[in-house]
Amino acid sequence: MLKPTWYLTDGDWFAQLPDAPRLDEDGQAAIEQVADLFGYDFYLGRAKTVAAVHVMLLAAEHLGANLTYTGNSHDLADLIRLLNGLNLVQAHLTQIVQSIAERAAARGFDELSEVPAAALRALTDSLSTAGANGEVCAGHLKEAHFTLRGLTLYPSRKARDPAADARLSQTWEQT
Repeated sequence: MLKPTWYLTDGDWFAQLPDAPRLDEDGQAAIEQVADLFGYDFYLGRAKTVAAVHVMLLAAEHLGANLTYTGNSHDLADLIRLLNGLNLVQAHLTQIVQSIAERAAARGFDELSEVPAAALRALTDSLSTAGANGEVCAGHLKEAHFTLRGLTLYPSRKARDPAADARLSQTWEQT
């Protein structure tokens, strides 16, 4: 769970979902299965930790490719929702890294008691720096989200060219 902090946007990403484009029934069912897998069980264990990172990496790869090849098929509302979501993802990653740094400094992971003090200090310094930089990144995403959200003109999806969307889909499938 995210701790409230200065770099979080005030947008409720989940409240935006009813107006967002939806996957087909099978896609939505897969998302629900992933949500059920991780649920609210705070003890994930090692296998679920690996699975969570795997899902995050798959999603990040997809998002990067999608925005690289079909970015112009997204409208301003999509971009606002994306920036809000990226702010939340970055905030989660930042707080995870900071938590790892705190636990590492306290030798709170198995076998860290055997790590030399100098190496442990270098580890915690690196993680602490990553956490601080993560805050800055999340803060910039928050500012970008607020900037776009403050605009009053939103292009209508109905006004977009369906033929252009079809050409983009074909281009994506060919790559």
